Amino acid sequence: MISRLESALQIAREETETLKVDYHTTVTLLQRDRYDLLSELGSLTKKVAEDKLRLSLGIADFRQWVPENSVDAGTLDLVPDPSTSSSDIHHVLAHRALLNVRSENWSSAYEDARKSLVTRPSAMGYIAQALAQVGMGEPEEAMQAFDLAFANCDPKESNLLLLIKTIILFMARKCDSAISRVHDLISVRVSRDDETTYCCIQVLGKMYLMQGDNARAVESLERGQCLASSCTGSDLETISLIFGWTFDGLQITAGRCLCEDLYASGRVEEATGALLKILKILGDEIRLSKGTADWVIDLKRKCIDMLEALGDTAVSSGENDKAIARYTSALSLDPSDPIDILVKRSKAWASKGLWVVSLTDANEVIKRDPSSHRGYERKYAALHGAEDYGEANNALFHMFSIIENSPDEEIRRLQVNYASPRETMTAIDIAIHEIIGLCPLVLIDVTRGRLCNAPERVQMFKSETPFKKLVSDTTVTKIDRAHIRQSVAKYFKWVMFSHTWEGKEPTFKDVNLVDSVWELDESPLNEKLRQFCTTAREDGHRWAWSDTCCIDKDTSAILSQSLISMYTWYEKAAETLVYLADVLPTAELGDLALTKSRWMTRAWTLQELLASKVVRFYNRDWKLYLNDIHTNHKESPTIKQELAGAMGVAPETITSFQPENLGVREKLRLASTRNATVEEDIAYSLIGIFSSDIVPRYGLGKTALGHLLENIVARTGEVTVIAWTGQSLPYNSALPASLSVYNQVPYSPPPMEVNDFDSCVEQLRTQSSPPDALAFYYRIIRLPRATFSNRCLQLPCIAFYVTKVGAQELDSSNQGNLYRATVSLLGNVEFRTVDAMPLKKPRKLVFVHPWLRDLRDPLDETMSDESDVDSSDEAETKSDPRSGDGSDASDDSELASPLHAEPSARVDPSTLALRLIAQLGRPFNALLLEKQSNGQYKRVAAESELIVPGVPYHTNPKDIKAKVLEIV
Repeated sequence: MISRLESALQIAREETETLKVDYHTTVTLLQRDRYDLLSELGSLTKKVAEDKLRLSLGIADFRQWVPENSVDAGTLDLVPDPSTSSSDIHHVLAHRALLNVRSENWSSAYEDARKSLVTRPSAMGYIAQALAQVGMGEPEEAMQAFDLAFANCDPKESNLLLLIKTIILFMARKCDSAISRVHDLISVRVSRDDETTYCCIQVLGKMYLMQGDNARAVESLERGQCLASSCTGSDLETISLIFGWTFDGLQITAGRCLCEDLYASGRVEEATGALLKILKILGDEIRLSKGTADWVIDLKRKCIDMLEALGDTAVSSGENDKAIARYTSALSLDPSDPIDILVKRSKAWASKGLWVVSLTDANEVIKRDPSSHRGYERKYAALHGAEDYGEANNALFHMFSIIENSPDEEIRRLQVNYASPRETMTAIDIAIHEIIGLCPLVLIDVTRGRLCNAPERVQMFKSETPFKKLVSDTTVTKIDRAHIRQSVAKYFKWVMFSHTWEGKEPTFKDVNLVDSVWELDESPLNEKLRQFCTTAREDGHRWAWSDTCCIDKDTSAILSQSLISMYTWYEKAAETLVYLADVLPTAELGDLALTKSRWMTRAWTLQELLASKVVRFYNRDWKLYLNDIHTNHKESPTIKQELAGAMGVAPETITSFQPENLGVREKLRLASTRNATVEEDIAYSLIGIFSSDIVPRYGLGKTALGHLLENIVARTGEVTVIAWTGQSLPYNSALPASLSVYNQVPYSPPPMEVNDFDSCVEQLRTQSSPPDALAFYYRIIRLPRATFSNRCLQLPCIAFYVTKVGAQELDSSNQGNLYRATVSLLGNVEFRTVDAMPLKKPRKLVFVHPWLRDLRDPLDETMSDESDVDSSDEAETKSDPRSGDGSDASDDSELASPLHAEPSARVDPSTLALRLIAQLGRPFNALLLEKQSNGQYKRVAAESELIVPGVPYHTNPKDIKAKVLEIV
């Protein structure tokens, strides 16, 4: 029969050549080898074999020989005896051969196939023979046998035969070639035959799966998903029967294998993606299979756990993008309890500043478990990051309430990680109270132009974003009081205004009447105030203060408190804006326009300049003075030097003035050139500069200056306050009637050469009694410092009593009241008084040396600036019979050295005593006092300083009187 077939094929080949059939366009795949050409010729030449059989013939019969799920050798005994059906014996033999193939009984299979073909050639017989020969290790012979199957089948079934051939090739270990052929079949047939294409795709997927290439298996099977519904699967059934391959659930199987491979290799995100794709495509099929459904649940659990762990690792490494991707993958698997992962992803979003999506996750946590504090914690973080501080605080307080009221003790212990809202509010209120206490009583809100007192400003603060942010910042951490205070101070910081009054300035009542500085009538002075507010606002400030409208001057308590606090307000202000109304925009460097300005002559502006840390000067047009762009004109070399030169101070005094760092006399000198419209303001403008605690009260006139000077002496013991010449103040005769006298430079004796001074000391050592000198020394160092109270000055000094006084005749060139006095120890002294001094009755006069500090020896550590010795018993005592007139002088008993006044170990006390007496031998500026009937003294005002000669070196120290005199 084979010889007949070969002859028929030769005839077909010749006929085809005659008909010039174009094999290249008709067949592309079958050109690979001779066997494909024979198969195609069989389909083109329908008359090659008259009794050929279709492949499908016998398949239905074969199905009955293959019980479901029975492919092992044990099914062979179900095959009927061939003799029972002689007409179809070749089918039975072919079928049995296939069963033997599936049972790997290769020899039996081959014998049955040969017998089938001998009985009657058929496609199934040749297929069975080819499979048996493959199993027997004869792949080439198998292919030759299979090629003959094409001659025994319907040409319509040639596609199926070609596919079967590739499977046989695959089984012959030529896998790559077989897979390549299937790809070719798909590419050629896909546009023509969906059934064949679907079958090829399923076979290709099966081949990849059998090779372990699960990814390609899944990819191939997904291509055929869209064809499944339109195909009957009859060809797949034929292949299943022939080869024992199963295609049921193939796509699920491939997907499972792929997922397991990816997970096992640590590619968990890819495994997740593959699993999700399977669930999307084959969800219904999976639900119908309990085993597959259980596998899905298990794999999801493992992937979720692994993805969460990988996300945690990425977070710890700062790789938030990776963490988010892994958490997202885990959540895509719909975990049964996603709260932990949602919390972590929300935190990772927040780390990237993606607040909206962070909030979305937080809200999802709250939705799933409203009783958990973690959702509200993440919600707070997201809202805080988005600067929605009000809602953030609501979330925060809700979180804290859950923690506080949780029945779980472990959760309640979380309270220690946070500051409670109550603690936060208390800490903020304390800071507000401290800061508001330093602020001016009333400030202008420059955004609205309204005057606001402290309670109003606090209320505004608590309704605005800075407060909400501060609460939000503070509650989630331990209370940082420094941060709280800094934040509160930033909100309440203010700008001060410094200027000179020029007429009817806008008052507290004026602004309140119209409710805003912006609503004041048009006038130059109102515009000055508005321009100040505008400049402050442009500098980024919210609050501003002007002495014109921020003090309710009709309320004495408020006015008094404002005057006392004004220095502090300028000192603590963010900056001070100085308006120089008389400085033209054309002013240039070298014109000294600032120092010539009226502003430099006013009493209040001295403290405004010295107290302010940051100052900027503006000319008449509200342009920066000299166009100097320094943010602080106190640090501008040009302006700083101009101010220092005009005031006669070091530049450092301008930039870093502190009341305690400048001497009393120097501060009085600075004030001596200033004036004020209201007399009391001369004193009250210096309250801060002298750190005075006097209470301002208008209507006192010059008494206000007396209060100030008295307070200065009382607080400091500084006696340079009484170093002046001119008219006395009625308040106390030791005080001047005007501060202008402090512009005088007090007398200072010329320096003494060291050798000359040492010679004097040695001379005194030979002339003075050491015990007397030492006793005098101890009397001096025991004198208390000067005190002042109830208008009475207790002045420690060395007294020189006048024994005789007389008026001097004046010639035409000398005018005034000139007198000559004989003074104990000093001899004759001439002096000139402001007022005439009647001499008709005896006058008890005394010259005093109050500058005991000038007598200090640098080698003497016992003579300090201030003495702690109480002066209550140090008034004038006994009469001194050795005085000139025997009536005024008093005698000091010898005083023992107190323990606290032990002399320095470096210089012996006797030497120190002699050095002190030597200092007294130098000329000094004396004060002239007159004793009153009640034992107190009054100062006799002199026209000029009373420079008297020093004490002669031969003077007995016992004759030098150390006193504390009471001056009124």
